[in-house]
Amino acid sequence: MIKFIKLATTVQARSISERIEASRPRHGGVWGVALGLLAGLCGGCSAFMQEPRCSVLGDCGGALPVGDWVISPGHPSCSEDIYVAPTDTRLVRADLPAARTPHPEPALFDWCDLLVTNGGNMVQANPPRFYYQDGQIGKASIHYGADGHFSAGLTRTGTYTLDFPAYCIRAFGATDGRPADPMSDPNGPGVPVCKQLEVAVRNSGLGEGSYRNTICDSTQADPDGCVCTFDVTETGGPSGSYQMLDNHTLLQLPFTNFPQRVTFCNQGDRLQLTGADGDYLFGQRGLRTLDLVKTAMTP
Repeated sequence: MIKFIKLATTVQARSISERIEASRPRHGGVWGVALGLLAGLCGGCSAFMQEPRCSVLGDCGGALPVGDWVISPGHPSCSEDIYVAPTDTRLVRADLPAARTPHPEPALFDWCDLLVTNGGNMVQANPPRFYYQDGQIGKASIHYGADGHFSAGLTRTGTYTLDFPAYCIRAFGATDGRPADPMSDPNGPGVPVCKQLEVAVRNSGLGEGSYRNTICDSTQADPDGCVCTFDVTETGGPSGSYQMLDNHTLLQLPFTNFPQRVTFCNQGDRLQLTGADGDYLFGQRGLRTLDLVKTAMTP
């Protein structure tokens, strides 16, 4: 009886040790499988990467680009075509007066860019949200100082479109045949509803300061809707310090943004800038390259 128990204990102990050994991870095999999976995944990544729209400009380097530089004909900028969803303005600094005026219905934001029309004297009850997706830099003025500071004035320009279907225009009583501007000319001749909307949308764009020359008309595809075109002139840009990182790269340190590496080619009267490693120039969304010419130094 004692021998049997001893044998069973020995067998049981051997069985446990064997199971422990079998359960130990084989690091070589695990790492081999993991590396194989990683290589397989990375090998297919390039097929899904967006090809750059903007070619890299010269990176010959040269002296520090001290002076004033601008875009001129034949020396353009290049921005990547990037989709950025519009911000829902109902959630940013929302209008919350004492009366708690309700926000526009979600459908009006999704389909009508927040435009709300009505059948009253003023066709526009709530202005639309001006939105453009791929604003190109049409004007640029860059100053690199000998003291190691820089400033950039960059202006996005272009003509863009707001497309309002018939529901957005007529669902709440707006009709043709009313004066275009009842505030300044209440007895003026009746005009189509798109021309009534044109005055209101134009005034809204001018109030925001960047959107001008608004024109609204119906289209053959949607005769009861309105398409409004508008011009954008929106200027901004950072300032900060800069330094030479190597013989063809500048390190720019904006006061209000992260450090940026920029490859450059200074040919005396011409300066080419490219955001290094796919970065954007001067922190401007999509801006990859600038091809600039030198202007007279400012005193």
